[in-house]
Amino acid sequence: MKIQDLNISSDSKSALKSIGLTMVSELAGQNYITLINKFPKNYNIEPLINELNALGYLLPPSNEISIYDVPMSKRLQNALIRNGVMYLSQLSSYSKEDILHFRNLGEKTILELEQICQEYNIEIRSMLSIREYFDKYRFPSKIYPMLFQNNISCIDDFKHMTTNDLYLICQNDYSLTMQTYFILKENGIVFDDWQDKFIFEVLPKKNAALLWKKHKIYMLSQIPDCNEYILKESLSSSNSFAAAMKELLSIE
Repeated sequence: MKIQDLNISSDSKSALKSIGLTMVSELAGQNYITLINKFPKNYNIEPLINELNALGYLLPPSNEISIYDVPMSKRLQNALIRNGVMYLSQLSSYSKEDILHFRNLGEKTILELEQICQEYNIEIRSMLSIREYFDKYRFPSKIYPMLFQNNISCIDDFKHMTTNDLYLICQNDYSLTMQTYFILKENGIVFDDWQDKFIFEVLPKKNAALLWKKHKIYMLSQIPDCNEYILKESLSSSNSFAAAMKELLSIE
């Protein structure tokens, strides 16, 4: 059964489609927290949740404390709902800076929220320390929230990762992954092997970027009958990168 055939609003159908869910079977095992993690932060998911709950397609997360079960002012509760927070544990995925920018969260409600977090042992961390640490490595600024979400606070946290792990941290942003990879490599990080390779692990950055830009090729496995040795050999024996790629990709 397709999502499109569900008895939910067109907005909810569009929202699910935007995160790649098109079949009802893909909702199996999903709960509120796993679903909201697929959406941008501060996305108001409550209408979608209510519709899916009414149809029995969304499981409540286990061992989670709902904001409806915690004594708090209606103003704070509404502010949390508007910003997509339905369970207390979600707050730890937000930085202090994020929370201060929650809509309709005033000084009094911030103090109230801090008291609740203290009572339930929920730590709200600042992103400032991450920025201060990684600024010296000239990391792209857009990666800081991703590092925060993945509890990465120093360069050693990248040890024993694969480049695919880095790609997931960068939320499947190939350009950001490549840029971060070379910064880490310059600073002594050696990535573990995995079942494939990104082109930038094999080729110089300029050539890898060109392959991505012109042919949307970013993985070694995307080139038929090719491996790391063949790719490097083709480049070394060819007069130009373009000629080597033309032969490897069978471009007329």
